[in-house]
Amino acid sequence: MKYLALAISIAFLGGCGAIASIGTGAGAMPVHQRTEYKSQQQVIYRIDKDRYVTLENYKDCEVGGIMKWHDERQNLHVTMSRYKNGGNGFWPGKFSIAPGDERIAVASFGCGDKNCNLWLLFSNDGGKTWDEFSSEQYSYYAYKKNDSSRNKVINTEVRVTPEGLIYIIPQHRQFFYRYRLDGMKSQRPNSTGLTDRRCWMGVGESLAEEECNAKNSPNSPLPEGKFDPRNLSSIPTVKTPSGQERFTCDPSLNPVIKPEDD
Repeated sequence: MKYLALAISIAFLGGCGAIASIGTGAGAMPVHQRTEYKSQQQVIYRIDKDRYVTLENYKDCEVGGIMKWHDERQNLHVTMSRYKNGGNGFWPGKFSIAPGDERIAVASFGCGDKNCNLWLLFSNDGGKTWDEFSSEQYSYYAYKKNDSSRNKVINTEVRVTPEGLIYIIPQHRQFFYRYRLDGMKSQRPNSTGLTDRRCWMGVGESLAEEECNAKNSPNSPLPEGKFDPRNLSSIPTVKTPSGQERFTCDPSLNPVIKPEDD
């Protein structure tokens, strides 16, 4: 399957610039062979003075490349994306994280032949090892700058708490998702499921939603460990220490190459 990376118009924010090339560190996950680009590595998201995410091996700022996690406190410089194309592009929506010392998640984006997905890259050991799983799905055209479906991506927000709770908030829906990292190094993507929802409220499942509403009024107490996906006011506020809210890329470091110039 041929994957298309996200085409995105990006503004360069202060604090996010180029840095010297850093090799893959210990604990990095293998990445399948891909086209090599001699592009300058640059910071695309800074969490705080010690932790940040960089991009390298990218064709230009309109095409995703290899994302790496850096933690200067631990001298970690680790490739985050495990697979060749899944979840290694820019996430154009909002993203904020108050990272814990062990449980970390970072949003990314990838498009295939039929649709695009929000991916969550996550670590349960402070960034030493990474895995990923897909979440919200969008139209195949969501990566195009001028397509109306792109607004659904831009207006989706991802928040990550120090406890390892990941909130996905699509503004075009009337509910949110919540994933919970379990803190175990062996956790796999399929064990980040939504079993702590009080009710499943999937797209097109109006009967399930009606049954949920009938059995659980908005004011009824929640069972321990459960959450109400309709109660948007229950989502905690999360602020990244650096103040950054979106991924950025400086296009001047690797200008767009037109197809006729390839």
